[in-house]
Amino acid sequence: MKTIDTLTPAEALQRLVDGNKRFTSGVRSIDSLLSQTKMKELALNGQRPFAIVLTCSDSRSPAEMIFDQGVGDLFVVRVAGNVIAPSLLASIEFAAANFASSTIVVLGHTQCGAISATLDHVLHPEKVLPSPHLEELVGRIRPAVESTIIRNRGKESEHKQLATIENIKRSMHLILEQSRIIEGLVKENRISVEGGLLDISSGVVSFFKE
Repeated sequence: MKTIDTLTPAEALQRLVDGNKRFTSGVRSIDSLLSQTKMKELALNGQRPFAIVLTCSDSRSPAEMIFDQGVGDLFVVRVAGNVIAPSLLASIEFAAANFASSTIVVLGHTQCGAISATLDHVLHPEKVLPSPHLEELVGRIRPAVESTIIRNRGKESEHKQLATIENIKRSMHLILEQSRIIEGLVKENRISVEGGLLDISSGVVSFFKE
């Protein structure tokens, strides 16, 4: 059996797929159950997370749980709306360059509050956001929402779900466009960039490429 250190991008992704199947089946792996016993080993020997997950801060999107992974298996970057900003991209680059992680997953989820807030602001621009920080967050999600509305005219009931997926794809694109480190690792087939959508009602994650 291959160790985490030797996983290919495809094998790393499959490990996440398998973990999500266990989670949705109500089964847990021995590795996740023994997380506490790994703490000392990780402190002494350092971390080697096989995957990097950029996910939303939403409390219903706990990456380690939904992928049934233990302590030290995932390098998780959390931010509302799973957006890309300089410090977040730097965190992803840091893990990719130092820990030999084999895949990056941008994980969005259904019923995302950040998507809802942005959609509402785009449809009702007269509404004032309560802080400049929220304005910045909405500004990072806005392009995905606006392009969804333009392409999906007349189907407002679908806007939120489609904008959520478009926002995931946008973050994937920005990672590759703005990071020479990630771009180089992808070209060498040492890492992949994947998209995932978590259904918060079932726990199922659907994966897709950009």
